[in-house]
Amino acid sequence: MMDEYILIAADFAESAGLSLCSLGLIAFVVVFMLLFLLRRVAFFGFLFRWLQRLIVLAALCGLGVWLFYIGREHQIFLDNKTLGEHKALEQVNVSVNGGEVVELMERERDVKKVTEPSVEVRADVFDEDGNVVKTLTKRIELGFSRDIMINLPAFAGGSGDYILPAPR
Repeated sequence: MMDEYILIAADFAESAGLSLCSLGLIAFVVVFMLLFLLRRVAFFGFLFRWLQRLIVLAALCGLGVWLFYIGREHQIFLDNKTLGEHKALEQVNVSVNGGEVVELMERERDVKKVTEPSVEVRADVFDEDGNVVKTLTKRIELGFSRDIMINLPAFAGGSGDYILPAPR
């Protein structure tokens, strides 16, 4: 029986050019307005108060998750060690989000701390003579992960697996 109602709602949404999500939001607003108009009746007043509480609780939970997402501190390990076929670089200068430039020689590792959910990593690769061979810039989405390690030889070599789990 419920499947028929869902199919009818899906057909209506498709003919009106709406998604099921927007149709559900419209239905929620209509129910909220009806409860608001009928709030003087004891039972509907009870439902209206509980609906208000649930909305506030959901908004507070959403705000908490959003604040956690944008304010979480991440450690980004910058690693200049050989990984598989990618040999360690002679010298590489790396900056994270345009911050302080870190100079890494062969087989060195450094760590940067950031509080944004995404970072922009810029690496300048040098040859033996100290000339810039190439400059790479990539934006990395960190999401909810706490620590990551970026292998710079794989990053400079164009490999897709340059993000590794952080060392313990």
